[in-house]
Amino acid sequence: MRRTASVAERRGWERLPISVPFFVRGAKPGGEEFLEFATALNLSAGGLLLATRRYLDPGTNISLEVPVALVNKAQLPHSVSLLHATVLRCTPDRQYFLLGLQFQEPLLNNHPATDAGKSR
Repeated sequence: MRRTASVAERRGWERLPISVPFFVRGAKPGGEEFLEFATALNLSAGGLLLATRRYLDPGTNISLEVPVALVNKAQLPHSVSLLHATVLRCTPDRQYFLLGLQFQEPLLNNHPATDAGKSR
């Protein structure tokens, strides 16, 4: 009997249960652009779970911008404030939608699954 991998086994990176605010930009199916404020409920180097008031179809490409305080971003070493992601799933939850997002490029250069066999 063949079993599919559990969700935990498929994840490449551990999730961190922290809330992060984001501005979400994208386009509706008709091409009209939108901007919305949303909150990530948890994140990893590969993606995040986002609570938003907007339904988005799986496969939709969006950009996420972290609101940055009035600090010169150039002075922050290795700071990332703009991310690009693809919607994997959209689940209704009371007055919100929970979006499972995958970053188009992981936040980390190394991948735990590929680095596990390397000697240090």
